[in-house]
Amino acid sequence: MLKDKIEALLEEYLEAPEAWSDNVMIEVNPESVDARLAEVDDEAIETSPLDYWAVMDLLQMSVSNPGEWEIDREALDELAASYLNQ
Repeated sequence: MLKDKIEALLEEYLEAPEAWSDNVMIEVNPESVDARLAEVDDEAIETSPLDYWAVMDLLQMSVSNPGEWEIDREALDELAASYLNQ
């Protein structure tokens, strides 16, 4: 399921955010509905048949642990829902 895959990718990112650039993206292949973490430039995104979602758009500041990021469940649900009919 895509939602589970993206959640795992976000958890991977949160384990070592310093390993990624500031513009790390979730890359989704709309044909296979497979996903991975990717570092791509804006020009590649514009010409790619793949979909890209900014990791930071899927995270929020933690209420229970100030200064830490956590998965934004609502944003994750919205992203996954956009692929339900595929």
